[in-house]
Amino acid sequence: MSDASREKIYGVNAAERNTRLLRVKILRATDLSRRDFLGGSGDPYVKISLQPNENRNSIIDTARTRTVPKTLNPLWNQDFIFRVDPSKHRLSFEIYDQNKHTKDEFLGMFFVDLNLNIPYESGEQPLLTKDYSLLKRSVLQRVRGSATIGLAYINPGTTLLRTGSNESDNNQQNESGFEIIHHRDVPQSITEQPLPPGWEERKDASGRTYYVDHSSRTTTWTRPNGQAAATSLRPPPQVGDRHQVDNIDSNNSQAGTPTNIRAAAATIVVSSSDELGPLPSGWQMSKTEHGRIFFIDHAHKRTTWIDPRTGKPSPSPDAQRELNQNGPLPAHWEVRTLPDGRVYYIDHLNKITTWTDPRIAGPAVPYSRDYEAKYRLFRHNLPRPRSNAGNQLELHVNRKDIMESSFRAVMSVRDPEALKTRLWVVFDGERGLDYGGVSREWFLMLSREIFNPYYGLFEYSTIDNYTLQINPLSGLFNEEHIKYFRFIGRVVAMAIYHGKLLEAFFIRPFYKMLLSKSITLADMESVDREYYQSLKYILDNDPEDLDLYFVVSEEVFGELREHELKPDGQHIQLTQQNKQEYIDLVIKYRFIQRIATQMNAIKQGFQDVLPLESIKMFDEKEVELLISGLGEINVSDWRTYTMYKGGYTPDNPVIQWFWKAVGSLNAEERTRFLQFVTGTSRLPMNGFRELWGSSGPQLFTVEKWGDRTKLPRAHTCFNRLDLPPYENYQELRQKLTQAMEMSEAFEGVD
Repeated sequence: MSDASREKIYGVNAAERNTRLLRVKILRATDLSRRDFLGGSGDPYVKISLQPNENRNSIIDTARTRTVPKTLNPLWNQDFIFRVDPSKHRLSFEIYDQNKHTKDEFLGMFFVDLNLNIPYESGEQPLLTKDYSLLKRSVLQRVRGSATIGLAYINPGTTLLRTGSNESDNNQQNESGFEIIHHRDVPQSITEQPLPPGWEERKDASGRTYYVDHSSRTTTWTRPNGQAAATSLRPPPQVGDRHQVDNIDSNNSQAGTPTNIRAAAATIVVSSSDELGPLPSGWQMSKTEHGRIFFIDHAHKRTTWIDPRTGKPSPSPDAQRELNQNGPLPAHWEVRTLPDGRVYYIDHLNKITTWTDPRIAGPAVPYSRDYEAKYRLFRHNLPRPRSNAGNQLELHVNRKDIMESSFRAVMSVRDPEALKTRLWVVFDGERGLDYGGVSREWFLMLSREIFNPYYGLFEYSTIDNYTLQINPLSGLFNEEHIKYFRFIGRVVAMAIYHGKLLEAFFIRPFYKMLLSKSITLADMESVDREYYQSLKYILDNDPEDLDLYFVVSEEVFGELREHELKPDGQHIQLTQQNKQEYIDLVIKYRFIQRIATQMNAIKQGFQDVLPLESIKMFDEKEVELLISGLGEINVSDWRTYTMYKGGYTPDNPVIQWFWKAVGSLNAEERTRFLQFVTGTSRLPMNGFRELWGSSGPQLFTVEKWGDRTKLPRAHTCFNRLDLPPYENYQELRQKLTQAMEMSEAFEGVD
C-alpha cells in the first residue's frame, strides 16, 4: 500500500475526472501582526481551503495546521494532500490567532491559483516554494507579515516519501517565479540568512522588528538582503519623508510618480553615466515626457527620483517656471528651494518662514479660531532676553556631524537666556554670514537628524503610519538619552522663539502632553487601533468573561513582560464596575508613564527658553502648526485621489460645491480642514494617493450621509467625511466651516 493511500486526502472525490494529488507544505510565517495588549504575542495556525473558481465564496474542503503557541514567527513544517482539478480550483490560506475567550483573530490570508506551472515530485521530491505577503479581508483590519509554502503534484504510482539523490534539481527557477527546493532540504528549524555587513536587527517597544543600516544611518521594516544592501546609497531619511523613501514624488512635476513613470517616459538615456560619473551596476537613467530625469533600479524593479550617486532627487525642469508664473513676490519676501526640491518663503519683515506662497494665499476669510491672530499675539508677548544675556549667540556646528556638534553647542550654553538672543550659526569650514538663512537651514537639518528613528530616541507610531512618538526604550540606545531629550526641548523652543520651522510630526498625544492636557480614548484610535478596539470593546460590554486583571502585557526584545496598572493589579479582576478605571490606567500607562522621564526632560529643555504657559493659548492642532508650519496642500491632487460613496459621484452638484468650498479656503483653513478629516496637518511625501488610515492605505472618501440639518461628520481613522446633501453652495460652505470650528467638541469626529 502506498504512502499516498495511508495519508488523509482532502479535496474532491477520487472518482472525479482530471484530478491530481497536490502536496501542500505549510512551512512558516514571518512577522505576523502582534495581538493587542490583552495577550501579547499570538498562537497562530493556518486554515487551508479548497475553493471552486466559479464560486469563490464556497468551500469544498478544509484542513488546519497545529497551533504554535506564543510567537509571531511560527514554524509549522506540515504536509497536506489535496485532490484538485487545476483548471477548476484554487487554494486559500487564512492565518488565525487562537483565542480561548473570544473568537479567533484573523491575521492575514493569501490565495494560490492552481493553474500555475507547479511541477511533479520526482527523485528527491522537490517542492515549489514561495513567500506570500498576507492580505486583508477588509480595510479595517491590520495585517502584516508573510507566509512560505511549498507545492508539488504527486506523480501517480509513486510513493509520497522517497529517498535518493537528484542534485541537478537544486535551486531551479521556473517561469512562474517560484524556487524549487528539495523536500529533504527543508530544515526542521527554518533560519533566515544572516544580515549583510553593517546591518542590525532591533525590536521597538511594541515588539515590532525593524532593521538598522549603520552605514547610511537609516531604518526600515523590511529585512535586507545582500544585494539590496550593496546597492543602497540612500542618505538618512528626512523626518518629513515618512513613507516609502524610494518613491519620491514632486508636486512640481506633471509627469506623475515613479510608479507611472514608464507610461510617461519619452526618451531613455541609454548611457549609464553623465558628468557625475557612471551609475552603479544595474541602474539606468530615463526621462519623463516633461524632461525630468528619474532612475531605474533593475535589480529591485523600482524607479526613483533619487540619484543613487548623490542621494539627492533630480531637479524638476518646470520648477523655476512655476515659481515665476504668479508674478513678483510682495516687498520683503524671498523664495528659496531646499536640497530636496521643496520651496519655502521668507518674510524678512516679520522674520518668519512659511511653505505658503504669499502671492496665492488670498485674503483671510473671517475665522473664529484664527491661528494667525493667535500667532501674532504670541509673537507680541514673547519674553525678551535679559540685557546681560548679550546681543548674539554664536553656534559652531559641523555639517557632517550635525546632531553631536549641535548638542555640544546648545547644551554648553550655561545661561538659557542667551538662547533667546540673535542666532549666528557657523558651519565648520564654510564661509557664510548668518542673516537668518544659515540658522534656518540648521534647524531643518538638525530636526531631520534628532527625530530620525535610527538614533532610538523616537519611533514610528505604527507600522502603517508616518508620525513619531517617543521611544520608551530610548535608554537602551543612548545612555545619555535624558540629556538629549532636554536638548530636543531646547531646540523646539528655540525654533518657536526665532520663528523657524522643524520637520517634526508627532502623534496627537505628544502635543497634548506638551500642553498638559488630558489624553482620551479617542486620541488612541489614530495611534494604535488595536488598543482602541480592545478598550472600546471593554467599554461597551461586560468584560468579566474576558478574565482580565489590572495588568498589561508587552513584548520587549522577544520577551513578554507584564506591568501592573495599580498595586497588586495581578489579583484585581476587571469587572463592569471598575472598567472605566482600568481604561484610564491603560491610557495613562500607554501614553504617559512609559515615557514620563523623557517627556519631562523635553519640557524642562523647552522651559529653559520659553515658559510652557506661553503656548497654552493654542490647542494641540495649532501647536503642531507652530512647530512645523503650514504645509502646502494641493487641492487638485486631493481631488484626483478621492473616492465617493453613498450615491455621490464626481459630477454630483454637492461634490462640485464641496470642492469649490475647499478651493476657497486659505492656507490655514485648508490645513485645519485636513486635520479635521485625517487627524494630521501632514501628508505622506507622495501626496494624497498614499494617504494612510489606521489599518493601511486609505484614500480620502466623501460619503453621502444624513440630511441638510446635520453638520458634516469626520472619521479621521478612515480619512472619511460624511457629507449631507445640502441644497446650495452657501449652505454647504457655512456648515463645513461650522464643523471645523466645532471639531474640538463635535461628537461626530472620531
